[in-house]
Amino acid sequence: MSDGLSDAALRALRHADQTIREADRDDLFGVYDACRAAIGAISPMDDFYIGLVTHADRRMSYPYLYTNGTFEDAGTVTYGPNGLTAWIVASRRPYRFADDGGALLHRGLRFGDAELSRDTVVVPLLAPDDGEVLGLMGALSDTADAFTDETVRAMEWLAGLVVDRLEAGRPGRRLNLGLVYPELGDDGRSGKVTALNAASRELTELAARLSELAEAIARDGVSGGERGRRPRDEDLRERLLTLSRRCFEIQANLVTRLGPHDDVPVDPLAVLSPRERAVVALVTGPAGDPGNAGIAVALGISQATVKTHMSSLLEKLGLEHRSELRWLVRGGGRPG
Repeated sequence: MSDGLSDAALRALRHADQTIREADRDDLFGVYDACRAAIGAISPMDDFYIGLVTHADRRMSYPYLYTNGTFEDAGTVTYGPNGLTAWIVASRRPYRFADDGGALLHRGLRFGDAELSRDTVVVPLLAPDDGEVLGLMGALSDTADAFTDETVRAMEWLAGLVVDRLEAGRPGRRLNLGLVYPELGDDGRSGKVTALNAASRELTELAARLSELAEAIARDGVSGGERGRRPRDEDLRERLLTLSRRCFEIQANLVTRLGPHDDVPVDPLAVLSPRERAVVALVTGPAGDPGNAGIAVALGISQATVKTHMSSLLEKLGLEHRSELRWLVRGGGRPG
């Protein structure tokens, strides 16, 4: 790991490694946060995220998103066939802004403010057994040429640490527990139950702490204005920040453990209205896309209305062109 890395990079990565090794097994937020801190110490960075891929329905879940100094909830999105995620899933290679001037990056979901990022590195989280892409680790900067070859190497190494922690938390991945405990089934269910039980306990504890804080505020009040600020106000603020961080920690653990292990297939068209679904059915039917005129005749609506439906459904599905609908509906393979 040390070949070609600066002393500053080595210190940052070793600190991240130590932090991750000392973290509780279920503290996935701490793992992601340690990676973000390490990259931030190596290169100027504004946004950092961890995304987990579900190949069956082409979804990306974000258990960790840090943008412009705050944690955010990016939720789950469907990725299209021609964007950055699809490219990395197909190529299994890191992406750098300099590769294409940010063209792939700017097609997808934007984080932070409205300003476009001027440098980016995104590396895949690769499964150790078959090299399949489990997810992505991304760093974005508003500063041009912020990331170097050293940044890419550091992120690839950190991605290995993240995968090691993810794989260690999945039943049977390393130890073939099904041989000794057949009741586990080695299908991830026991991991889901464990995650849900842990989340239930944590949420109960969080609710109790919030109740205590609410009582403290009601009892002591909060002073107004800088001159009237009391030490008690600072204490309440710190407690609120701690609870806020705890919410993101619970979210990171749940999205990581549950997000990529859906047993029930998800309908990629579930977000569409019945009329929009009818338009998609015609476009992706065995006879081929009949065009706006043909769709208008088939549905008894005007071509202008067809255009409105098409624009709406493409936006909801995160696609750019109607030709991508067949890939989404029929799962026409991974784009090259």
